[in-house]
Amino acid sequence: MSKRRTARRARRCGRAAPPLGCRIAALVTIALALTAPAAAQAADGATWHFAPAAAPPPPAGVAPSPFPAQLGTVGDIEFWAPNRGLLISGGNQFVPAGLYAWDGVSWHQLSTVCGSPKGRIAWAGPDEFWTISDQRPGQAGGAFGPAQFERVSLCHFAGGRVVGSYALPLGQQDSYQPLNAAACRAPDDCWFGGERAVGGGGFHLHWDGSSVTAVVSPQDQPIAAMATFLGRVYESVRLGQADAGAAEAPALLHALVPDDPDGLFRPLRPISDDCPGGFCPQLPSYGRDAAGRPVEPATLDGLVLSGDRAAPGAGGQLWALAPANGATSVPAGRGAGHPLVLRQHDDAWQQVVPDAAQLAADDDPRAIAAEPGADAAWLTLRSSDGVAHVARLSSADAGATWTVGARALLGPDQQVGARGAAGPLACPAPDDCWLATDRGWLFHLTDGTPLARDSDPAFAGVIDDRPPDNGVPAIVPDVDATNDTPVPAYPLLPIDPPTPDPPRTPRAKPLVSKVSRRIVPRTTRLRVTFTLAARAHVQLVALRKGKVVAKTRRRTLPKGRHTLQLRLQRARWPTKLDLRARRAR
Repeated sequence: MSKRRTARRARRCGRAAPPLGCRIAALVTIALALTAPAAAQAADGATWHFAPAAAPPPPAGVAPSPFPAQLGTVGDIEFWAPNRGLLISGGNQFVPAGLYAWDGVSWHQLSTVCGSPKGRIAWAGPDEFWTISDQRPGQAGGAFGPAQFERVSLCHFAGGRVVGSYALPLGQQDSYQPLNAAACRAPDDCWFGGERAVGGGGFHLHWDGSSVTAVVSPQDQPIAAMATFLGRVYESVRLGQADAGAAEAPALLHALVPDDPDGLFRPLRPISDDCPGGFCPQLPSYGRDAAGRPVEPATLDGLVLSGDRAAPGAGGQLWALAPANGATSVPAGRGAGHPLVLRQHDDAWQQVVPDAAQLAADDDPRAIAAEPGADAAWLTLRSSDGVAHVARLSSADAGATWTVGARALLGPDQQVGARGAAGPLACPAPDDCWLATDRGWLFHLTDGTPLARDSDPAFAGVIDDRPPDNGVPAIVPDVDATNDTPVPAYPLLPIDPPTPDPPRTPRAKPLVSKVSRRIVPRTTRLRVTFTLAARAHVQLVALRKGKVVAKTRRRTLPKGRHTLQLRLQRARWPTKLDLRARRAR
């Protein structure tokens, strides 16, 4: 194309209403930005690339989408190997909540069940892992909104399917508390930690290879994070204002001592002469403020933990990051929190930040990921510009001094625009990290070295079945197939069977069968679906302590499958449902 024609087209495409050719060119440019890696490999090492996930598989007979997928809020990213990774998300209107898998070449949909925007993943083996997931909708035992279903159940994946689902009804004395953290030492030893237990104490769930049981630790703080390092499980806790100013502040970090007969986590303290059981890795202090006053631990968030999966005896490192929580009420003689970064290496703890290499005054680190095989970790930095900020914390002299460098703005640096603030971060190998933004876009740090595609069939298909659990009791027929006699069931919202007509024959079909009920997600609408064996007068009535709180109008319905819907009120949630049906003469 000549320079004159190029200039004419440039002037024409700059008009307020550009011609069709210009609009097509613009669309092609946008599509290329979405689908192509946006950063070339740097000459001096690894660089960050825009690397979004593939769209979910289309229905049979429909061509796959040529555009990548925005996954919704991603709760966690974890790797077993550089070419075997998982992420869990809450999904959106185009992508169902579930899991995606990385096979070394691309991210693809792995599961349409067990998702959560705040979920967590814990690997138990090469083909086995656990997720903290949202509880499936369908129960109602009180005034519960959608948030109460978040991260209160577990899914156990093995061999390419969900082999176990664990949940309890909400709002009960023994209900699971919302879970924040997960870690596995072995296939038969996995731990999950969450908010405070009813009555106090740290709430845990423990898998021992055969069952999941609740364990409450004596430390009375919520569990914030967990990590496995050198065969030991570490957990961090969130302190509250009630902990501020204590003569001996509660420890921010605990460790599960191997072979402890009590099976409990023990606090790690900055200064202590006690060394129970010969296990006494000590933490450095929580630092001092600009005036030299010791930092009040309650002004720090729970430590974010990241280990590099090194085997016992193979060295490795465990990183712990505590952002400041912004608390302004500080006891006399103590200072407000500042970002704190700790590193355990060779079974000794080192305080990295604050140190000789301070973070900049406007740096606010929120997440950390250990970089395997290097004295380094990647940090995400909070910002208000809608862009993911990352920086590398590294040492060139075996940890004697530390520097913050290799900063990047993910999105603008790849010429794809702002794609959201930084979310979860993980590094499965040196010069190999992944970050998900809060909008569900993915970025990859790589030096361009190709990986072999993981061909394990356990991560090839799409898992769409979640086994029953105690969170939503199984639906059983409400009437017997021979004489309309009620069959015992245990639904949290029971439906009284319709008053049966006298059977015309000894083997008459039930008038109502195949009853199912569900709460429409993120609403208070209840849908009850059923099958009529004959034309009938039908009405659905919701009762609370014997009083009617909602009902449908009485309708005459033909034989076949039908659905009735009720809009309920959380303040007057029913304790029983009555499906009334009589044959129409």
